[in-house]
Amino acid sequence: MTTSISPQADANLGTSADGHATPPMAFKTAFAADVADLLRARFPIIQVFTFEEERAFKAITEVAETLTYEVHMWSVVHGLTAKERADDDRSRLLKDSLGDFKLALDQCERMAQDGKRRLFVFFDPFPFLSDKPADAIYRRRLREFAMAIRSRGYNVSLVIIAPSLDIPLELEKEVTVIDFPVPDRDQITRFIRHFIARMAGNSRVKVEPGEELVNTLVDASIGLTMAEIENCLAKALVHDRAISSDDTRFMFEEKKQIIRKSGILEYIDNHSLSAADVGGLDVLKRWLEIRSLAFTREAKAYGVDTPKGVLLTGIPGCGKSLSAKCTAAAWGLPLVKLDMGKIFSSLVGSSEERMRSALSTCEAIAPCVMWIDEIEKGLAHSSRTIGDSGVSLRVFGTLLTWMQEKTAPVFLFATANDVGALPPEMLRKGRFDEVFFVDLPNDEERRAILEVQIRRRRRDPTKYDLPRLVELSGETQFGPDIRLSGAEIDAWVGEALIEAYQRTHQSDTPGDLEMADFEAVLRRLVPLAQTRRDQFAQMRGWAADHAVSATKRPAVDAAKRAGGRTIHFN
Repeated sequence: MTTSISPQADANLGTSADGHATPPMAFKTAFAADVADLLRARFPIIQVFTFEEERAFKAITEVAETLTYEVHMWSVVHGLTAKERADDDRSRLLKDSLGDFKLALDQCERMAQDGKRRLFVFFDPFPFLSDKPADAIYRRRLREFAMAIRSRGYNVSLVIIAPSLDIPLELEKEVTVIDFPVPDRDQITRFIRHFIARMAGNSRVKVEPGEELVNTLVDASIGLTMAEIENCLAKALVHDRAISSDDTRFMFEEKKQIIRKSGILEYIDNHSLSAADVGGLDVLKRWLEIRSLAFTREAKAYGVDTPKGVLLTGIPGCGKSLSAKCTAAAWGLPLVKLDMGKIFSSLVGSSEERMRSALSTCEAIAPCVMWIDEIEKGLAHSSRTIGDSGVSLRVFGTLLTWMQEKTAPVFLFATANDVGALPPEMLRKGRFDEVFFVDLPNDEERRAILEVQIRRRRRDPTKYDLPRLVELSGETQFGPDIRLSGAEIDAWVGEALIEAYQRTHQSDTPGDLEMADFEAVLRRLVPLAQTRRDQFAQMRGWAADHAVSATKRPAVDAAKRAGGRTIHFN
């Protein structure tokens, strides 16, 4: 018994003089090879998802010409045109009325009947394919053309180039979607080298010498389209008539624009922060410091994988969100916040599409840090009853798959106050590199937090009795396992300053913040650890077996009480 392939693919396999199949052609990029395979297999409709229309069309045309396809283009502005290779790549208009989508498809099918290899490239046809009743004729005509390509053996394919995925339901099985990748490192390097070489010959432009300039600009440009990179370099040139490593700020500004236009993500400005702004959490900070090395070119050449991310759980108000901001600042990477509340929409399928769009945007501006605050509030536990027809679970599944499979240098920094609300599959290895538990600050950490907060109010911490303040904010004052959180210390210092201002304002004698002001505020302060003692004890019990302590613990009994594994660094 012999096995044969489908008739539509058979004509494109090709044979040599002795009747044997010719080997597959070699193409420069994976995208070109994918397009070639789809054309040779005669897939009826291929959608290329991209904003880079010119680059995509050029890449597709090169593939088509290699396979000896005659290329025709359509847009609502210019109608159906033929790209004639023998006429210096100029196009001629076939018929003015073919700006109409249906008439253009009719003409495509008439041309397909002569048996020649043809590729029809349609630009942005989706406005004709909406779910409006008036557009039903266009949806049906495109579907009939796709079926005719298969059933009648037409030696043609239709490629749609568009930056949207508004595929009608009846066409989902007819359309094959592929992504057109943004420029890779080699392409960007060649472009920037060419740009710098061109500018170096201009006496009015100052170009920073050295190969490091190219590497720095390339690193900052990863994720941008070629047009965006060119715009950034042009803006840098106009700004100061120079090309230098400082021009990376224009690339980051462009990435901020991408985030802003997404409508789902938020760019967090953290340029004024540093790791020193986080009081304590030394184990976590050391772990993050080591992971920052993995983003370098040297680490990649060494074979080090890009870190996936980290989950911080624990007591509210103990610096989890601040750690995310300071981590991105210390690494010199953009910080992008994903608000799970903006993901969910009442339209069917819209929530899942928003999640995919947000993740794609993060990959486009990578390397970056993506921050999801209180992630448990946006993701449903699979065992709980959710009255949303499974939307939450599908969004959760999209995020889980991305976390597992992503290769782009996007570091996911997630925080959670109620880790029990998180699905167990999110906590397993492979989703996050590590799970840290952040407890109430110990004596050393409270001292560091007090110094940061007093200094932030433009006061000198050394003028105050810090050991006494540490004592007032801890177990000596409130009892076992009850200490002020970082947020409560921040509020305590702020209230004390107000107390001092009120006191000096009511008297004729000028004064400043004093220890008495701290003590006065403390008398009316009720720590969260006192009102939620049982809940915090349960959280520590979970952390003892499932998380790493973010803090060094000076004593064994304190470690047992706090729970959590430890990490030791050399």
